[in-house]
Amino acid sequence: MAGHTGQGSPPGWVSRHEVALYLVLAYVLSWSIWPLVLLNPESSPLVPFGPGLAAVLVAFLAGGRSEVSGLLRQLGRWRVHGGWYGVALVVPFAIPAGALGAAVIAGAEVPRWEVSDLLQVAGTLGVTVVIVGLFEEVGWRGFLLPRLQRDRDALWAALLVGLAWLPWHLPEIVSDPSQRPLAQFVIYIFAQSVLLAWLYNSTRASLLIVILFHAAINSFTKFFLSELVGSAKVVAWWALAGLSAVLALAVVRYAGSRRLGGGDVTFVNRRGIDGRSKPAGE
Repeated sequence: MAGHTGQGSPPGWVSRHEVALYLVLAYVLSWSIWPLVLLNPESSPLVPFGPGLAAVLVAFLAGGRSEVSGLLRQLGRWRVHGGWYGVALVVPFAIPAGALGAAVIAGAEVPRWEVSDLLQVAGTLGVTVVIVGLFEEVGWRGFLLPRLQRDRDALWAALLVGLAWLPWHLPEIVSDPSQRPLAQFVIYIFAQSVLLAWLYNSTRASLLIVILFHAAINSFTKFFLSELVGSAKVVAWWALAGLSAVLALAVVRYAGSRRLGGGDVTFVNRRGIDGRSKPAGE
């Protein structure tokens, strides 16, 4: 039976090793096309749906269709306070806009935008919601984060997700080192991991809010910083990382490291998303 999780059964083994199995599959699936960059340098070095597909596969192996249903049900959690939609769109706009402002203060030229540019960023946001937000966040936040939160504080779980999420980008970093300055990107990833965990926990596992935030900050960062070069780009990325880190620290101070959000932390169990875990230490 698909939902059987006896100690000696394959589902039982998977459920005991689901985090390790997920990480292996997420990396193998995502990095599988990296060698093709040698043949076509313009091609993407990452399969974007690797984390999401790995999450669905491991969920199915561990608990069958009910586990997959519980995982994907998080995508339908749209009934949250309207303020969270504002956070998911305004904060990702403000952070890269502030980074651009820092670059301009440091001597960069002020960009000149046309109406077509604004329409383009709206289109980019829509595409990024699917290619980046949906494909990644079903895995990183929808699957990995709640499992790590079962027996540890939410802050530590968020940082562990960041530790797994950061090297996942290695093919992109190696293929185009100029796209993301490494030191700034490390700070940025860990800060974003905390912010995304806060959104996830505060909205009781609304992946929609998490996906909107992730897609929006990627889209607005590209919009505001893509034309910067040289020292201006370095300044902007330090500002981007610094503003993200300051906001993440503020969230930890406000929401608390145990939960990173109000109420109990939800997690995915064998019957779907209907259980609650107490943070470690309680």
